[in-house]
Amino acid sequence: MTNNKVIVGKVESVKFPNKAVIDYEGNKIEFKGGILGQTVEVRKVRRTKGKLLEVIEKSPLETEDNCIHSKVCGGCTYQTLNYRDEVEYKKNLIEDLFKKEGIEVENFEFLGSPHYQHYRNKMEYTFSDEYKEGPLSLGLHMKNKFYEVVNTMECNIVHEDFNIIRAFTRDFFAEKLLPYNKMRRTGTLRHLLIRRSSLGEILINIVTTSTDYDFSNYFEELLKLKLEGSIVGLLQTKNDSPSDAIVAEEVNLYYGRDYIYEEILGLKFKVSVFSFFQTNTQSAEVLYSMAKEMLGDLNDKVLLDLYSGTGTITQILGQEARRAIGIEIVEESVEAAIENVKLNNLDNVKFICGDVFQVVKDLEIRPNIVVVDPPREGINPRAIDNIINFNPEEFLYISCNPITLVRDLKVFLNSGYKLKEIKGLDQFPRTNHVEAIALIQKM
Repeated sequence: MTNNKVIVGKVESVKFPNKAVIDYEGNKIEFKGGILGQTVEVRKVRRTKGKLLEVIEKSPLETEDNCIHSKVCGGCTYQTLNYRDEVEYKKNLIEDLFKKEGIEVENFEFLGSPHYQHYRNKMEYTFSDEYKEGPLSLGLHMKNKFYEVVNTMECNIVHEDFNIIRAFTRDFFAEKLLPYNKMRRTGTLRHLLIRRSSLGEILINIVTTSTDYDFSNYFEELLKLKLEGSIVGLLQTKNDSPSDAIVAEEVNLYYGRDYIYEEILGLKFKVSVFSFFQTNTQSAEVLYSMAKEMLGDLNDKVLLDLYSGTGTITQILGQEARRAIGIEIVEESVEAAIENVKLNNLDNVKFICGDVFQVVKDLEIRPNIVVVDPPREGINPRAIDNIINFNPEEFLYISCNPITLVRDLKVFLNSGYKLKEIKGLDQFPRTNHVEAIALIQKM
């Protein structure tokens, strides 16, 4: 069968996170984005790889139509499923992943999010054209597209304040400025970043190339919007890097402050514009409560938290420990973590700024518990042996990517540890992402 051939088939199996498989003339073709039971049109791009072109017939699982953007927007995967079915679907995907990788898990518990709508506390929108040389768009990337962006007018995974701010911003600049074009390196508008805490505090950051354009009128009009929450900070970030990521080459504060306050499980956290923080606050409370329950009594124990970010986990778990230390490479996050400790009056919690790979080699403490909450890439393979060499009684591994969790678990299991308990949580409803938490004990 030649490449670039367009084929039609029924999705007969799926793999975490969102890989679907169809059978065509005895060949298994794998592609991103399908749901079990769909009939799809796929372009074959390599011998066993394809690209989804169109869903010809829905899956029997697709009983709802919850979003007007679901056919074109690449932000969500499961807007057409009943939420109970989505939770069960994700649970089955993760159980299959464990099974195929040889990880024995009995009575796997997978919890749904307390809220599956309006839950996100942060969005990063992209400026582009609705189509080539077309009107300005501001929103999320289209499915299976690299440049095209959907005007996400009625996104239902965010609070309505996000939709109001996004729509106003798009309309304000529609006839004034052009979006940045990566290929030609032209245009001004790049991203719009919004944070909104459960306390109702809103932080808005518009990301542009270097420009002499005066954004004062835009910021002044933002402050006049009728929102449920309150804008506490307005910023402009200048970024001339060719990368898609926001590179903060210059940050200018126009109004208020460059952070918001958030509360989780009775503790207060200062969250700056670029620092990492769980995007689903209510579900994060469930996640951290699960972690506390797994670890049990932490009195008189020393806890080490690797990849500690702004120190949320370090403080929530460490407040009951004799001593807690967090390690994080991002200097801004460490600075925020130190301030958060002061906010919460936790004298037993400290932070170190540095690369986990380097810092763990030089630490002299011997923790009873090591918490790891790495990025999607998992624990750096260069660092995992040094981490295991701490030889604690327990590891608590919190993961936003079960694929790298399974990879790293195998190293722990081959190093004299056993998997005591593992649970999952739908931290990111309607998307293909989940959170998992594993308690690993010394044998």
